[in-house]
Parts: sequence; C-alpha cells; structure tokens
Amino acid sequence: MYNPLFWIEWLDRLDRVLTSARQDVAVLKRTVSARSLESIERSKRQLCALLNDLRLLDRDVLAAGAARNGADNLEKSLDATVAQLSSLAAIPAASAPGALDRMLAASDAALRDSCYEAAMLLTPSRRRA
Repeated sequence: MYNPLFWIEWLDRLDRVLTSARQDVAVLKRTVSARSLESIERSKRQLCALLNDLRLLDRDVLAAGAARNGADNLEKSLDATVAQLSSLAAIPAASAPGALDRMLAASDAALRDSCYEAAMLLTPSRRRA
C-alpha cells in the first residue's frame, strides 16, 4: 500500500474503531454480559486487522524521522491494546468485580494510549528554519 491516501483512510478507520472500542469498554463497566464481551472481541478483531494493515503501509510516504518513529510507537501501542482487549474478552462474566475493574481500567488506558499515538502521528513536524 504505497499511496499516501491509504494512510488517511487507515487513520480514519483506526479512529472509528478506537472510539467504538472505548464505548464498548464503557458499556462493559456498567454491565457485564455475553453481548458486551462479544463487542470487545469484535473490537479486538478489528484492531488486529488494522494492525496488520499498518504493517503493510508504506512508511516512506511519511515525513522522515518523527513520523516514522510515530508509526512505530503506534504499532507498539496497538499491540498492547490488542493484548489488553484479548484478556478482557476472555474474562468470564462472573469474575470478581475488583479484577474486572482493573482489567477495564487497563483496557481503557491502552485504548487512550493508542488514540494518543495516532494523534501524535498526525501532528505536523516542526522543522528548524
């Protein structure tokens, strides 16, 4: 995927999936059900697909230096987010409330980190004159 427009489309999809996943985590905080756990699993699958696409995107279309590092940071953050969502999706609905609360907080933090890294990738680089 060598066209710069692929990055724009990919980042748009990433934003929608991360927003949806954060909403799914918020729903899960209110009520744990099979349906809410399925939505977490769906979000995890979507993020896995986006992560695979990220690895195929041409990083040469990004500005040198900071943007390429930003893409690497985003990839690491998404890896951690997928791992958190995998753990959360596998938790039984009858889990102890304290354990579930910790996992929900960790998943939400991982999603926020991924949102932050995506935003940093979009931040214009500052060049010296």
